[in-house]
Amino acid sequence: MRVQDLETPAVLIDLDVMERNLARMAEYCRQHGLALRPHTKTHKIPELAYRQIKSGASGITVAKLGEAEVMVQAGLADILIAYPIVGREKAARLAALAERASLMVSLDSEEAVRGISRSAQERGVRVGVLVELDVGFRRCGLQRPEEAVALARLIQDLPNVDFRGLMFYPGHFMVSEPERRRLLEDVNVRLRRFYEAFDRAGLLIAIVSGGSTPTAYSSHEFAGVTEIRPGMYIFNDRTMVGLGVARLEDCALSVLVTVVSTSVSGRAIVDGGSKTFSNDRYRAGDGRGFGLVREDPEAEVEALSEEHGHLDISRSLRRYRVGERLTIIPNHVCTVMNLHDEVYGVRGDQVEAVWRVAARGRVR
Repeated sequence: MRVQDLETPAVLIDLDVMERNLARMAEYCRQHGLALRPHTKTHKIPELAYRQIKSGASGITVAKLGEAEVMVQAGLADILIAYPIVGREKAARLAALAERASLMVSLDSEEAVRGISRSAQERGVRVGVLVELDVGFRRCGLQRPEEAVALARLIQDLPNVDFRGLMFYPGHFMVSEPERRRLLEDVNVRLRRFYEAFDRAGLLIAIVSGGSTPTAYSSHEFAGVTEIRPGMYIFNDRTMVGLGVARLEDCALSVLVTVVSTSVSGRAIVDGGSKTFSNDRYRAGDGRGFGLVREDPEAEVEALSEEHGHLDISRSLRRYRVGERLTIIPNHVCTVMNLHDEVYGVRGDQVEAVWRVAARGRVR
């Protein structure tokens, strides 16, 4: 099948670019002695998780229990659920899954770990636990070293759970490179305070799991980090390019759309709206637009209706025609993937693979 035979809108994955991204990240981790545990919430496709393992990843990360269930069903067996599992039903599902795979979870509360311990004991399984720290993002994670030490001690005392180490997410690094450098210094000060507290308490930290795509290639500069969890690096997106994290040629994912109307002066309408791209804002530059038109950088994806993409072409010298096709690099690849049932792996103008987005919508 050729790309031109696909109905639109269609998510395209450039296989040459994706494979280059995978190889580059794996080589970086090898050079710096870091374990690579990529976050599969970006692609949600078991076949791509296997490609990441084949390229050198030691295991995978997921965001939700439902995603873990999909990955374990596909045979993946070393998984970190980087999300607190709270509630009896979810703890029971986690324990059932631990019968089939090696699982770790990150959490920051006594309530979460007690529930997991109870269900794991009932099932006769063990679950690894990482204590989550807040290093400045202010989303999840303990803020004081004494709190983290106390939770780690509790984990050691509870049955069927194992304290494996610490986890943090530098989500506030979606900023320019100079600002990321300043934030890195602050994070390291915070991390060292936690390490000193654990050392005084005589608690061994086997794993320090950190990182993200914006910080991926400076991961070795984070104090004490042993593994990283980048997600978007497999595809990259417009925001990563805008932040200087990736180049345009590193963007493996684009959305193929068709121009369906040019009736309004200075405007072209394509057949992909918010149900194709999501409404994620551009988190770099002037913050304008909802994607980048590869064929015409002067065009701006100005607005999204549910099924209409509004292109402002008033500054463009390109003549737009109804029926022509364009490729748009989205602001945020993770949400785009969660909107589509399948995506297409392409090399040149040939479609080499069709992948079902098996974990889309698995928010529970």
